[in-house]
Amino acid sequence: MNSFERGLTLKHRLCFYLGGILFATVSYILGLWFYALECAKWGDAETYRKIVDSLTGGFRSHQLTFFAWEIFCVAVAFLLGSLFQREVINRRRAEEQANVDGLTGVYNHRFLQERLAAEIERANRFRRVLSIIMLDIDDFKRYNDTWGHQAGDKLLVLFAALCGQCIRSIDFLARYGGEEFMIILPETTETEAYNVAERIRQTTERETVAAFGPEKGATVSAGIACYPKHGFTRHALILSADAALYSAKRSGKNRTHIYERNQHLPYRAASGHIHTIANDTDLEAIETLSAAVDGQSSCYAGHSSAVSNNAVMLGKKLGLSSGELGSLRVAAMLHDIGTLGTPREVLDKCSPLLQEERILIENHPGLGARILARLQQMTDIGPGVMHHHERYDGKGYPNGLAGKQIPLFARIIAIADAYDAMTHPRPYRKTLSREEAIEELRRCAGTQFDPDLVEEFIAALQQSDAATGQAA
Repeated sequence: MNSFERGLTLKHRLCFYLGGILFATVSYILGLWFYALECAKWGDAETYRKIVDSLTGGFRSHQLTFFAWEIFCVAVAFLLGSLFQREVINRRRAEEQANVDGLTGVYNHRFLQERLAAEIERANRFRRVLSIIMLDIDDFKRYNDTWGHQAGDKLLVLFAALCGQCIRSIDFLARYGGEEFMIILPETTETEAYNVAERIRQTTERETVAAFGPEKGATVSAGIACYPKHGFTRHALILSADAALYSAKRSGKNRTHIYERNQHLPYRAASGHIHTIANDTDLEAIETLSAAVDGQSSCYAGHSSAVSNNAVMLGKKLGLSSGELGSLRVAAMLHDIGTLGTPREVLDKCSPLLQEERILIENHPGLGARILARLQQMTDIGPGVMHHHERYDGKGYPNGLAGKQIPLFARIIAIADAYDAMTHPRPYRKTLSREEAIEELRRCAGTQFDPDLVEEFIAALQQSDAATGQAA
């Protein structure tokens, strides 16, 4: 029986019983006094004097009645305590379910963020170290495609259980998203965390073969970051661990890497190692092309330019190089180029889309990538354009990519695109205020959007506001 099923402690249950006894005693004494007063009122002075002169005698003369009343009050107290305990259990179970991933039974992304922030605050207060491990099951999409999603779910459940067996009771395991998991290890150095990650990696490789057979065995890669050495905030720490994980993936998978500063460059360019393509002449032509894309609908005027500006703002916050920023600017400007093949009446439609109309909309990222693939120097920005409608939980389109499988540029453009769409008129919904749009981004972090990039984007917006206010 776990903590929330136990409900009230013995101490609290005894308080209910003691309360019942006290209530029975006090109420019986008051009852006797009221009875004496009634006797005096009706002229029975003898009974009144007996009760007033000797309360003990009154108890003795009504002993059976008193004990019956005591039992009744304790029973009522027991009933109230049981009802209260059931309410406590239900509330704790609801809180537990809200914080737990439904498939694996470990904690979810939202609760992970809260716990990591609290652990960093604690480590800072007591001058302690803290490590996190980011784990990713290798080639999970191919595993799903080969053996089916049910087999993939079984693998996720087994992997979560194996992780739980390899860590201490004070450590914190959560599903970060898709096939990614994170472990928070309080008061643990990066070397100690490395040993834990290696134990998980080796156990996963061995136990998945034992459970599912050699052909269905799985491996895992891990990235490690340590507070305060590799980051002072939860966002910086997660990005560092993610960069180490990406380095492990690039190095051949099925291995563990501790974060090193030089890992950020390939990590940031993960959208396809994009090179500079936007000189002044090219940019003028690209802006003309993006204006033609926005001209498809009266509601989209200036959309591509705004998305580009927001994406570059986020790219600068992430520390992308000037070449990467130029490529990101172009990818964002042309992210909707595929809508050139979508009828205007579909783009402007206010009512729910029909199935064939939805297919047209969902085809535009792939069409855009194919258009760019035919243009000189544009092939490398294709992944950012093609996958900007993927979702972090794997429920997007066109390929159902999840988590860090989605190219970095596509994850950036998805946030910039959604923010501009929410804060400007659209035929299918009302315009949101800046604050409402930010709240919506946070609500969808971890499901639709990369949660770390969402927080970086919001921070970049706030910095931009502060800079604008100072300039004014």
